[in-house]
Amino acid sequence: TLFEESKKGNLERECIEELCNKEEAREIFENNLETEYFYPKYVGKSSSIFLFVCCVSEISNQCLPLPCHKDGYERCVDGQGSFTCVCKAGWRGQRCEQDINECEDPEFPAGCSQTCYNLPGSFMCSCEKGFYTLDNILCNDINECILYPSVCVEPSKCVNAPGTFECRCPSGYQYNMSSRKCVDLDECEQDVCDGECVNSIGSFSCHCDGRKGVKLAEDSRQCEKIPKCLDLYDYKHEQMLYLGEQFSGLPVIYLRFRLQADTKFAAEFDFRTFDPEGVILYAESSQDSWFMLGLRSGRIEVQFKNEHSIKMTSGGKAINDGQWHVISVEELMGSISVKISKEAIMSINSPERLFSPVNDKLDTKVYIAGLPNRNESLIKPINPRLDGCIRGWNLMNQGASGVKEVIQEKESKHCYVHVEKGSFFSGGGLALFNIDYSSTNLWKLDVVMNIRPSSSTGVLFALVSNHSVPLSVAVVTQGPDDAVRFSADVPSCVSYSDSETLSEALSKLNSAMQGHVHTYIGGLPDLPLSVTPISAFYHGCLEISVNGQQLDFDEAVSKDNSIKSHSCPPVSAPDPPSAESQPR
Repeated sequence: TLFEESKKGNLERECIEELCNKEEAREIFENNLETEYFYPKYVGKSSSIFLFVCCVSEISNQCLPLPCHKDGYERCVDGQGSFTCVCKAGWRGQRCEQDINECEDPEFPAGCSQTCYNLPGSFMCSCEKGFYTLDNILCNDINECILYPSVCVEPSKCVNAPGTFECRCPSGYQYNMSSRKCVDLDECEQDVCDGECVNSIGSFSCHCDGRKGVKLAEDSRQCEKIPKCLDLYDYKHEQMLYLGEQFSGLPVIYLRFRLQADTKFAAEFDFRTFDPEGVILYAESSQDSWFMLGLRSGRIEVQFKNEHSIKMTSGGKAINDGQWHVISVEELMGSISVKISKEAIMSINSPERLFSPVNDKLDTKVYIAGLPNRNESLIKPINPRLDGCIRGWNLMNQGASGVKEVIQEKESKHCYVHVEKGSFFSGGGLALFNIDYSSTNLWKLDVVMNIRPSSSTGVLFALVSNHSVPLSVAVVTQGPDDAVRFSADVPSCVSYSDSETLSEALSKLNSAMQGHVHTYIGGLPDLPLSVTPISAFYHGCLEISVNGQQLDFDEAVSKDNSIKSHSCPPVSAPDPPSAESQPR
């Protein structure tokens, strides 16, 4: 008991005093391994204190059997009733049984700059392709351009990058590693254009379809709406009949009157035009009896034929001045009277009636502004197309019956309230002319235009040959490099390309003029967008002369119906408006 009190914790003295049980022995050794080793011997020797001393001395080496993890320990240190496992680098735990993951453990970071692989008791750093390491930890870039000076072939240049390199070709080309050459880069496959993309060797170009009202933006890639730069006073009146609705030359209105047998032919209306030639009115009762009222050189012309006579006459002053004139035609006893603003300009002898009744009825067909499709019997041919307006009509003394109802239903039959001289292009179409430019084994092209654009972009004049455009004159605010460019900026200007580009363009034009060319005014036909920088239809007013001859769009080979041949809406209404301009 004395030993137990003074030397508490001494195994020999605690157990000499009295016999320990196994649980008490475990509390003393504090581990199962030593308890299992010591306790059986202690029990067998417990009858002798001295034998017990020998028993205790035999457990001094606690490292046998080895308590440490064989892969993780460096050495085992024996203690009096205990042991200590000293771990190798990369291991931890009481028995060095735990591998340290240096790739993830923040307390033991491996420090790899790229890839880390954990190993039992260790780790390994790895570098990606294009890098190397000197200390097995940090990765350094390999400069392939210095290591392999001939890795890229001219004209490409070697450009080093982290972990790799690039053989960089001039703009518009890409390097083919198989052939080791710079080949054309098809930028169009990358959707670089908003509109149509055309690839070329080492480059590309974007094109916008001006016929859809768009143009190429300043970035040369996007398409943007063509802006309207000038508003027009283009108001129309539903009681004014427009005579130039169709380019075909067919009548815009057909009326049929079945009246009493004693009815005589009569027509009166207000008329306005700048057009020098065309058919105002055509009437017939049969194919062999007809009457035509028209304009030629701006003056009234009458042609008629019946079973009794055939006549043609003209008279009065020119009335194609854009002013309203009252035109009246009246069949009298023995003559036909034609008046302008109540003033008689011609009286044509007609001993018999102009049209003969049938079955006590006078059946008269009246065609306004044009000739029936089957008619080929005129005494002197006339271009039936007429750009003009009629209002306040009274046909066959029946008032406005029939005409008013027809024109109110269709806006295209309505006339501008005010017009000026010139041809108006709405931006919806073009006209085609067949012009001979040959001149004594050479060719001559002299174009004079008077323009008033309403939109910023549009083709004015173009020559087309074999799906190419050797010459195009267009209104643009800013355009690509071309032989000749007109600007719509104020003041207007003409700019030329460099002499080499201009010489090449003139050479192409000269070659085209040796053959047949088509002349287009106001736009281009359906051609690939790449053949010309501008494809938009012209929008605005225009007067044009070619080789000294003013073009009359009624004489074109073809013309879009949106083009007004001889009437252009003004920028503003006359101030103050005259009483004559109001419809009756």
